[in-house]
Amino acid sequence: MSQNNAGIRRDRKIGQRAAPAATLAILLLLSACESPPPPQLTAADAADIDRVTAYLNSIPRFAAHFVQFGSFGPDSGVVWVDRPAGHLRIDYAKARVMVIADGQVQILDRGNGATTTMPVSSTPLGMLLTPAIDLSGAITVESVVHQPGSMQITLEKTGQRSRGSLTLTLAEQPLRLAAVTVTDREQRTLTMSLYRIDPAPTLTPGMFLPPTASPDG
Repeated sequence: MSQNNAGIRRDRKIGQRAAPAATLAILLLLSACESPPPPQLTAADAADIDRVTAYLNSIPRFAAHFVQFGSFGPDSGVVWVDRPAGHLRIDYAKARVMVIADGQVQILDRGNGATTTMPVSSTPLGMLLTPAIDLSGAITVESVVHQPGSMQITLEKTGQRSRGSLTLTLAEQPLRLAAVTVTDREQRTLTMSLYRIDPAPTLTPGMFLPPTASPDG
């Protein structure tokens, strides 16, 4: 009898140890399957989204200087965007890194020549590198947050929350893009605070090619 009781006690302890693991597995499964509820946006939020959409579509191309901070450390540099063509180029001052988007996002290390490539569609930047911006349908506006003199709009690809988000900070009066924050799937952030924005820069196709592939060398 005592041996049976001991066996029952051992089985009970094993069950007690296994329960948290089983519960965790179920919770992870449920969280993976759960669809987040749609954000509750007000009429004022909708009006702001329309204003921001019109503003972004009014600057299809621009260049700007930036100061970067966040999970990847401080830096600065220049960014060029040709949105209708899906082109982007970022030159960093300290990191000796260049980022080019032309259907693919390429991160080029100018020190050792290493290149990392990924589809634009797999990054939050893909939400902006389109001929026309529409902050609905394929894009979900997760929040509109007002602060004195500015607002922040956070965007996610609809149904793809795990891929990260893009937060636009816009100054008011007049409306102006002031910063872009990218949050990746690991919740690491990179914020580029923009200044000296040129809405009519001189852009050439070679600017958005890797240096080795550039026709100008």
